[in-house]
Amino acid sequence: MDAVDPYEELKKHKAEAEARFAFEAEGARMTVLRDEGPYRHLRFDLPRASWDWCEVLTWPGALVLHGGLGSWLFVDVGEDVITMFRPDASSERVNPLYWEGKLAPGSGTARVYSKDRAVVYIREAVADLANDFPGLAGDVDSDLLDGRPATDLSTEGGLRAALAAFEELHGCSYEGLRFPVESWDLERFAPWFLLSCVVLPWAVEQYDAQLAPVG
Repeated sequence: MDAVDPYEELKKHKAEAEARFAFEAEGARMTVLRDEGPYRHLRFDLPRASWDWCEVLTWPGALVLHGGLGSWLFVDVGEDVITMFRPDASSERVNPLYWEGKLAPGSGTARVYSKDRAVVYIREAVADLANDFPGLAGDVDSDLLDGRPATDLSTEGGLRAALAAFEELHGCSYEGLRFPVESWDLERFAPWFLLSCVVLPWAVEQYDAQLAPVG
């Protein structure tokens, strides 16, 4: 069994992003600065959001979300990329797995290192090795997972250094011990990217609503 179920993890983080934005979207205002076919410039001011504002710019084959959420450039072969984010009953409203593949090279970083994932992998490795190395769980808790200042798991580099130091320190007690860090998937979707994926279909809805005929 995998140490982390990426789909369940994504489902949880998407729900958190949606709940956050439900609060932050209250009182939001849209200003249409340009609206000429696929050429658009939409600005959104969000007084309740910590990131204050964002803007959506489109042109044939591209869409940019820019502002307090960072800068994300999506590209597609379609003429009007805004349709990719338009909510549709036949497709998933927030689809970071698909939209990540539409990010242009050099755009924002959609995934980041996850300490939470690292800890889960460490605990699973310890459980798998429990029969071979009695006492390993206690040493891992005290020397890796107790939050000691000398053990920094907040970055991938820190994680690898901490594991190497542990293996060296306890090499005599647990001969041949190696954590299979190379096989671990240590990245999750970045919170700002997930929030951007929640914002984009909402932004398209605001645009569509403003353009809808009255009566």
